[in-house]
Amino acid sequence: MWLFAVLGLVLVVVIGLVVVGRETARLAGQARPAVFELAEAVEFIADRLPLETQARISHDDVRWILLADADLLEEATADPEERRYPWSRRPRLVAGRPIPVRDEQGEVVGPGTDGPPDPFGGVVDEDVAVARLLAAAEAAGLDLADEDVAAVLDARMAYLEAIGAVGGRAEGTDPS
Repeated sequence: MWLFAVLGLVLVVVIGLVVVGRETARLAGQARPAVFELAEAVEFIADRLPLETQARISHDDVRWILLADADLLEEATADPEERRYPWSRRPRLVAGRPIPVRDEQGEVVGPGTDGPPDPFGGVVDEDVAVARLLAAAEAAGLDLADEDVAAVLDARMAYLEAIGAVGGRAEGTDPS
């Protein structure tokens, strides 16, 4: 009887080792996912800013710029139904896009009308991003220079390249 118990235990251990070994080998062959870690990004970006910019802005300013830019990108690219939190779902004002009328719970109660023109247009380029961030900074009571915001955005691109989120085509991929 104890022989069967020992053989069963050995069999369970062998199966466990095979499964763990197979998964370890599989994960070792996969690329590490690019994850934007805000604290790491702030340190990386702050260390790579020009000295003049480092003298004018703090790590908190870098963090604010990154978060505000993410919010503005979300606002510029998301449909009205797609917002980070259900309570922040509000219509985006874009000409030609109907804005539904909602009640206090966020439920659509009417078809709505077309929104007024978006003052920044549909494409977000570097100049528009800096302009939007400067407008948001002014509204928040922050005194940021446009060259400082541009430097943070440039350093953010270097961070995204460093973590592998953006960059050239991976080797061995088919361009077609």
